[in-house]
Amino acid sequence: MSEGGIQRRRSHAQWRAVVSAFEASDQSLRLFCAEQGIAISTFRHWLARLGQTATVSAAPPVPARGARLVPVAVLDEPATDSGIVVVAGGGVRIEVTPGFDGATLRRVLATLGVGA
Repeated sequence: MSEGGIQRRRSHAQWRAVVSAFEASDQSLRLFCAEQGIAISTFRHWLARLGQTATVSAAPPVPARGARLVPVAVLDEPATDSGIVVVAGGGVRIEVTPGFDGATLRRVLATLGVGA
């Protein structure tokens, strides 16, 4: 970012806030960086420097080749405060509460290798 043509340096705390803002957004890395005036290489540098383990791609994820739909069963379970409960293969259980954050859910699904 610049103020009056002078390049402004961000502190570690400010970069942590920028990374958090990106993770909370629904934007691609390319769009987020463009709107923030940050070079993608600089953003990636700070991800590594701050010890972020998540990998970030500049483009939205592409579904895996051969991705397919799988059958699901709706179970009669007692009502909970949860909006949706998904039980995937291997006993993976994802519970989505009302008011959930879509970007976080997409990151969880991508981490699990489930196309959204």
